[in-house]
Amino acid sequence: MSSARVAVILPYWDFWEASAAAGGLRRERTEVLEQVVDLLATHSIEAAWQGVVDSAPAGKAAAGEVTSSGANVILVLQTMAVPPAYTTAALDRIPDLPLVVWAAQRGQTLRPEFDADDITRLGATVGVPQLINVLSRTGRPFSLVVGAHDDADSVRNAATTVQAGAVAHDLGQARIARVGRPIAGYDCVDVDSAELRDATGIELVPLEPDTIRDLYGQVSDADVAALETEVRAGFEIDVEDSDALARTLRLAAAMETLDRDHSFDAGAMNCHVDEIRFGAEPGITPCFALGRETTRGIPWTCVGDVVTAVAMLVTKGLSGAALYHELEAIDFETNEVAIANSGEHDLKWCTAGCTPRLITNPWFTSDPITGASAWFELPPGPATMVGFTPHHAEPSGFRLIAAEGSITERSFPNSPTVGGAFRFAGTDTVTEAWQRWAETGVNHHSAVGPGHIGGQVATVARFLGIGFTQAS
Repeated sequence: MSSARVAVILPYWDFWEASAAAGGLRRERTEVLEQVVDLLATHSIEAAWQGVVDSAPAGKAAAGEVTSSGANVILVLQTMAVPPAYTTAALDRIPDLPLVVWAAQRGQTLRPEFDADDITRLGATVGVPQLINVLSRTGRPFSLVVGAHDDADSVRNAATTVQAGAVAHDLGQARIARVGRPIAGYDCVDVDSAELRDATGIELVPLEPDTIRDLYGQVSDADVAALETEVRAGFEIDVEDSDALARTLRLAAAMETLDRDHSFDAGAMNCHVDEIRFGAEPGITPCFALGRETTRGIPWTCVGDVVTAVAMLVTKGLSGAALYHELEAIDFETNEVAIANSGEHDLKWCTAGCTPRLITNPWFTSDPITGASAWFELPPGPATMVGFTPHHAEPSGFRLIAAEGSITERSFPNSPTVGGAFRFAGTDTVTEAWQRWAETGVNHHSAVGPGHIGGQVATVARFLGIGFTQAS
C-alpha cells in the first residue's frame, strides 16, 4: 500500500477554559490527540506531524512544520467549537495536501445529565460545520469522517480515508513509464499525455523499446544467478527450457534496473515489437518481469495500456495488491465472470502458504522461445475491480470506476494465467451487473484487488478532481 504520512492538526480554543466546567480541557484534548495518533498507527498510518493549533499564528507556524515533515495528507481532528480561521491559517498555506476532517466526538452516547460541560466537551458537531463552511466557500476539497475518537469502526474509517488521501497525493505526482506506443488500433488503452498531466498531475515518461533491449544486454550473469536463487525459493519451477528461464530472469532484472534508475511509480509497455518480443534478444514477452515489478510495488501493464496503469496504481495503493486482468467470459447460470490475463501477476495476492508455479507462458508457445509466467489462483474473498478512462461526461475529462464484489471459491485449474472467478456485489444478475460495468466506459482491461475499496476510490477521485462512477 502507499505509505500514508499524516499531519494531524487538533484545533483548540482557550475561550472555553473560562468556564468552570471546562477544567483541564487542554490536557484532555492533547490526550485525545495522542490517543488518535496511536490508534491510527495500528492501521499502518504514520504521523509525520501532530500538534495543537490554538490561534492563527499557531496555524501559520504549523503549516511550515507540516510542509517540512514530508506529510502527504492532513487530518484535522475536530473535537470542539473553534474559530475556523485558526485552522485555515494552516490549511491555506498547504493547499496541495489532501484534507480529511474528522468530527471526533469524545464518547458515543449522551448522559442523562447532559449539561453545559457536555456541550463544551462534545462540540465536534459545532466545530466541523464552522470549518467546512469556510472550506466550501473556497472550494478546498475534503473528505469528512464522523464518529467517536476511540470507536474501532470510526478509527478504521478515518484510517482508510487518510490512506485514500495519501494515494491521491502520490498519484498526482506519479511518473509512469511509457515504453513504445500501444498496439496499432488499440485506442482504448491510449491517452493524451498533456491532457492526463493537466487533469491529474500524472507524468507519462516516453521511452523507446530499445531501452529495454539495451538494459537487458547489460544485466550480468551474477545478477541473473542471484535472481534465480530468489525465484527458486519462492516458486515451484515448471520451465524445462533453461534458455527461456534465463531470458525471463534477465528481463526481470532489467526491469528492476529501469524502475530504480528512473524512479518510476508504474509503467505500461507494448512488448510486441522487434526490439523486445520479436527480436533475437530478449526474444520473449516480459510478463513475469511486469508481475515481479507489480509485486515490488511498481505496477506495470502490457500492450501500452497507460489508462489501466493509473487504475493499477490506485488499486495497489489502496489494497496492497493489484492484478492486471480482463473479464474473459460470463457464466450466466452462476452469475460469475472469469478473470485472467496474458501472464502478469502480483504475489501480494497469493494465498498464504501457497507456492506459486513458474510455467512456460501458454499464450506464446508458438514463439521461437517462450518466456515464463506465474500461475496461481486468487484466494476467495471480497474484491474490487478498478478502471480509469478519459470520458466526455466528466468536467475533468477523466473518471475512475469501481465495482465491488468477491472472488468466489470457483477454480479454473486449466486457465493459462493467474485468475479466478468474480461475482459482482448486489442482487442483480451478472447480465445486469456486467452491462452496468461496461456502460461506465471502462477499458477491457482493469485492475482488481482484495477488499471492498469502492468508497476509497471515490475519495481518491474527489481529491484528484476527477469523476467517479461506482458500478456495483
